[in-house]
Amino acid sequence: MTHAGADDTLVAYSSMEDGELADYVSQIERDNPDLHIKVIRVSTAALHERILQEGDAGQWDIIFGWSLTKLLDPMIQTLLATFDSAQLDRLPREARDEGGKWFSPSAFVPAFCVNEARLKEKGLPVPRNWNELAESYYGGEIVLPDPAYSGAGFLHVTALNQKSGSAYVDSVFRRVANSRPRVVRSAFEPCSAVLNGEAAIGVTVSTAVCGLMNQGVDVRMVIPSDAAAFEPESFAIRAGSRHLSQAQRALDWTMSSAACETYGRYGKVVLKDIDIRSPEDGDPRFPAMTAINAAKANQDRDAMCSAWSRFFN
Repeated sequence: MTHAGADDTLVAYSSMEDGELADYVSQIERDNPDLHIKVIRVSTAALHERILQEGDAGQWDIIFGWSLTKLLDPMIQTLLATFDSAQLDRLPREARDEGGKWFSPSAFVPAFCVNEARLKEKGLPVPRNWNELAESYYGGEIVLPDPAYSGAGFLHVTALNQKSGSAYVDSVFRRVANSRPRVVRSAFEPCSAVLNGEAAIGVTVSTAVCGLMNQGVDVRMVIPSDAAAFEPESFAIRAGSRHLSQAQRALDWTMSSAACETYGRYGKVVLKDIDIRSPEDGDPRFPAMTAINAAKANQDRDAMCSAWSRFFN
């Protein structure tokens, strides 16, 4: 996956999960034997801080999968190069920057990771949405990510607010908080808690759940019906990268058929050919979804995170 120290190595920043990253990078390097990619995986909020701290002195080459709401920060935009590829025409207009600074071939989906057997033992139903998750009988069985640190947490908060309104969200969060959920800072920690028998339900994203399912782990994925909205996943090149041609080839792969097939395996929405599709046509796990308004989410970030923290911190 990495060839550290090589002068021609592409340095990629990403907030994807490690297993998923390894899958993509191995395919890119297999199809492009002269490309070597070193991935530095950083959580969503920490990656934002890191890129801003490095500023023009940053030595990374590409953003390889990051929350679009974070990448839309005007300060981040000043650090990005224009990406020029004929494949961009395959993407819908809302999945690419008019100025060529970023594009989104795939999208994150909010999800619950559920240990169905544990719930059955306790005589509890599988929650289909946040309103049902707020039932008091789930006390001690919930792990959720803090939206101030986790892209997964912020996606759930954003989707709930944009689909159902702040009054609904406040009502639901007040009831969920009464169950004293465990609060963590990443998308995968809730899945780990479910996997380790520490909880029955982890609030996360579909990629984390599908990563476990792909390994044969017996968990169930639920897309909460009241938060069924996806966030485009951004890719970009750093202005000043010494490996522009290699970076463009690596990112071209992310719009290939092979890439789109892999996105589907990890439960992502695929954005291509002016068509917004769920990972598997007709799959009942994936309800009809629309994209969040990423620009509005970025504007409302502080207010939404503050409202969340009133209940859970």
